[in-house]
Amino acid sequence: MAGHSFFGKQKLCYTEVSDFTDYQGIGHDPMYKRYDSVFSVVKRVIPINLQHFLATPEYMDDEDQICWHIEKWQQHPTRLSELSGAEYDRYKGILDDTIKIYKSSIMDLSGEDLQIMAGAIKYVSEDRVYCTDDKVYLVAWGMTPDVRQHKVVGSVIHDFEYTKKYKITFDAGEHGTISKLDKTISRAEGSILSKLDIPTVDVCEGWNFTGWIPSPIGQRVNSNMTFTAQYDEVVSETPAIPPISPEPSIPLDSPTEEPTTEPEDVFYNCRFEAGGHGSIEGSSSFRKAANTTLSSGEIPIVTPNKGYKFTGWNISPNNILVDEDKVFFAQYEKTLPWYKRWWLWFAGLWTGKGCLKWLLWLLLIILLIWLLSWLLKGCGHHSPVNGVVPIDTITRADGSRVDDNGAVRPITGSDGKLPDDNTVVAPVMGEGGEEPPIVKQPGVPNIIANRLFLYMENENDNVDALARDLKQAYPDDKYSIIGYDKEVKLLVIQIPENERDQIRKTINSKIPNHKFIVFDEEVYELHGQISNSTENAGWHLNAIHLKQGWTYTKGSSDVKVAIVDDGIQASHPMFKGRIVDAYNVFTQNNALSLGEGHGTHTAGLAVGSADYFSKGASGVAPNCQIMPIQVFDNKQCPLSALIAGVMYALHHDADVVNISIGPSFKGLNVLPVEQQAEIAKTQFQNVAFLWARVCKLAAKKNTILVFAAGNDDILTSIPPENRNASSIVVTAVDKRLYPTVFTNYGPCSDISAPGKGIYSSFPSNTFQSCDGTSMAAPIVTGTIALMKSLKKDITVAQARNVLYKTGADVYGYIPPMVLVDKALMAVKNGDFSEPTERKIKPVPEGEGDESAANRQQPIVDTPPSANTDTPTSQGNETDYDAIRRKIAEYKQKIEELERLLPQKR
Repeated sequence: MAGHSFFGKQKLCYTEVSDFTDYQGIGHDPMYKRYDSVFSVVKRVIPINLQHFLATPEYMDDEDQICWHIEKWQQHPTRLSELSGAEYDRYKGILDDTIKIYKSSIMDLSGEDLQIMAGAIKYVSEDRVYCTDDKVYLVAWGMTPDVRQHKVVGSVIHDFEYTKKYKITFDAGEHGTISKLDKTISRAEGSILSKLDIPTVDVCEGWNFTGWIPSPIGQRVNSNMTFTAQYDEVVSETPAIPPISPEPSIPLDSPTEEPTTEPEDVFYNCRFEAGGHGSIEGSSSFRKAANTTLSSGEIPIVTPNKGYKFTGWNISPNNILVDEDKVFFAQYEKTLPWYKRWWLWFAGLWTGKGCLKWLLWLLLIILLIWLLSWLLKGCGHHSPVNGVVPIDTITRADGSRVDDNGAVRPITGSDGKLPDDNTVVAPVMGEGGEEPPIVKQPGVPNIIANRLFLYMENENDNVDALARDLKQAYPDDKYSIIGYDKEVKLLVIQIPENERDQIRKTINSKIPNHKFIVFDEEVYELHGQISNSTENAGWHLNAIHLKQGWTYTKGSSDVKVAIVDDGIQASHPMFKGRIVDAYNVFTQNNALSLGEGHGTHTAGLAVGSADYFSKGASGVAPNCQIMPIQVFDNKQCPLSALIAGVMYALHHDADVVNISIGPSFKGLNVLPVEQQAEIAKTQFQNVAFLWARVCKLAAKKNTILVFAAGNDDILTSIPPENRNASSIVVTAVDKRLYPTVFTNYGPCSDISAPGKGIYSSFPSNTFQSCDGTSMAAPIVTGTIALMKSLKKDITVAQARNVLYKTGADVYGYIPPMVLVDKALMAVKNGDFSEPTERKIKPVPEGEGDESAANRQQPIVDTPPSANTDTPTSQGNETDYDAIRRKIAEYKQKIEELERLLPQKR
């Protein structure tokens, strides 16, 4: 198998693409084709001494194989599964330490980086870990063997044949010389040295070559070897001078005898040139005695480069007579890829002679007619998968790809006339995937800097009239209406970023005919993330007594559960045949994204199939219908989109709506809970007023809204959507029934559910553990769906009473944990009486802080209300200004306290 070289690395093994499945991907590409993107994340978060762990993949297009490269080794690599004893223990420890560091790096990642790192180390087994030189390398990462074809992982990882070679050195010593080309040769391990391997020594005058130490002939090559030439000095003896006797006279004409000399041995150089399209294995040059012939064993092997075939030498060296220096040049021919060879064969069928050509043309015409009819039949139609069409993507100027949820644009002309649709939601992205200006502030939700949200105080007022009056007051094209909801009575407008504060202060006076509230367009986030928990998969199913609850009902197909989230993988086997009324609020159709996998996970918890219960994954209400509603545009959810998603669910007769989304107040937990309680009473009243109207509309439809409490370790009453009595708000507990370290707590919390290490469905066709109140909420949503399967008209107040009264006692300042069987028993028995408030039980041994875990007394706060009276005006100050002021005051008190402390000495 041909391939190119990576600097400092060598080929180890290869895998067939067809032998594996569940390829983890980046965008639409599998990770093995985007190694540069993977390694860029590794370089940023992994120590340099462990960055080698993921072997370098090279995709071989012609063979549909992946060649895996690792750093050049001294000791040949061995699979961990083939080691034993102390060596196994040593390398297993190295592997465990490496995996621990890679997994811990995930905690600092988010978005695509998190998805890349989690996908890369998702599958690790000893059969695909190679060990050498105190390092471990993982091959075939980001994929798993197709168990339908193979049961043994090792059978689908193919090692390259590896022949170890050693260096043979001939040392001429001080009294002779050897040609530079013959001083060293390379021979394979196990080969036997023969006369053909021994170089010729040119001996200095006065010395005789007597042999080699040690003798090389017959030596078996098993290491680098050196042979040293040996000599004897030539000693000339002085002969005795014999007495001179008279010599006979020699005739002048007799011939003179010439001294005879023996002829010297003659050698010639033989050299083999590989050229530019291949390489030579072994020695490429040597000396050969004159008038001898080359044998086949002396001719080196040529390895051609990819795309070329070695065809021979310019002069055949086989048995050639060496009567002078010889040079042989390798010859090649360019090879055609398999598809070009197939094409030439195929084209020959169509251009050949005889009846076959005409028969093929007739078949082609019939095929084209059938294909054309099929295309015309499906023209303009996308075939949905389980009721959902995968969303299209667009390429941005920087080359990255994003989901195409449309672009922000004005929806009215200069007259301000709104379209006939009841709702239009503005996406987050602009033309070409351009990002909007986002204002990020600690302790408060992010906002879109060039938008304002206008919410009419009188629910009988007319949004169309407000839109017309707005365009009269702001006729310039730089002020535009980009979204609205005629039932909730709201407008979303786009304005110049630098005019936002001024317009917020003056817009009411410029449009005096209507009473409306002005606030910023907040950007909400998901309340869940990938888990690093070591809890057993599916622990939550036993904790809530799910199987016992199913003795009453597994749900009814007449009950619809809406999952308002970032999208869904509709083809996941957890949802087969049960998705109805799927909707994207931005595109106003059923084209949904996979998102971050959050929506797939929450949907699986609430209403996923029960087929995977034994593996630890199951929906609470597996027989109910699923209504996925996408409100995220590329990881960002505007408040107006979330409102539109909930309203769509109400208009399409959802019985329960899961909302595991909310504003982030990250960092606000630095304030004492008393300060937090003050913020909950006085701030974000406008948004609370908006949610009160939505909850009132839900109550009219007898639809129960279920909110995740939030993951900021603050009072649940601070997020304004949690303050309404016409909804259910869910906090999170761990396996010990302690509050999780992240959950919100206290006033406005109605029920708790497992929220750490929760196993459920995840793209693509897999499962994943996640943490968050996002995971707790759908467990309660599924429970309410079962309750509605027994009693369709159960109200939100009745559901709250049942859940609280039948829940399990927990520790800390959070409500009881849901128990499915006891809740369904109460519904079946018609027991909806108001429960007695339970006492707070601090976490044993004082674990945790004074927030959720160890508080002794409840926080005095105003109870949630279901009314929709207009909130008290806050003047021109925003909620963010007030919170920033409180944080500053708190910091000042801390500084004053520090000044009272004695100085360090």
